[in-house]
Amino acid sequence: MFLGYSCHEVLADNLGRYDYYCFLEDDIVVSDPLFFWKQAWFTRMVGDRAVLQPHRFETSDQLPRHKLYIDGPIRDPTIAPKFQDKHVRPRMQGRVLGVEIAFERVDNPHSGCFFLTEAQMRRWADQPYFLDRSAEFWGPLESAATLGVMRTFETYKPALENAGFLEVHHLDTRYLGRAVRPVRPKK
Repeated sequence: MFLGYSCHEVLADNLGRYDYYCFLEDDIVVSDPLFFWKQAWFTRMVGDRAVLQPHRFETSDQLPRHKLYIDGPIRDPTIAPKFQDKHVRPRMQGRVLGVEIAFERVDNPHSGCFFLTEAQMRRWADQPYFLDRSAEFWGPLESAATLGVMRTFETYKPALENAGFLEVHHLDTRYLGRAVRPVRPKK
């Protein structure tokens, strides 16, 4: 369950060798050819103290819902405030390819992955909690993918009204098959 933290060690051992340091759970697919371009654009816009997390979605032709973004609000609202203050720069907007895109701090920045620039990876690796193998954010799998990034950076996702701006495909359908309650985007 703590294998993700061994991946963090590999990332830190290879500092200075890559433009991006990435972590993906084994059931995540990035298929957007502009994915890293969008990541770089966001970092240039806001600086390297912030990280843009993608929305994770599931799809199925066999179920009533064909596509579902699966990482909504956390049931326990006391978890995220321990590690981040989402009231600091809660919403930002930027213009890309002639379209206004909004980004929000969220209670649940989990995406099953993260993508850090070299400068961001160095900053995180310098923190006293780097490689602490904490399972405080839900459990060890979720913590390996999210906790260190959430502790170190202002963590954003595209606002729901433009959720498809940055997304990754979760190859399982365990959430899509459950009864869900839709959340309407704020206007």
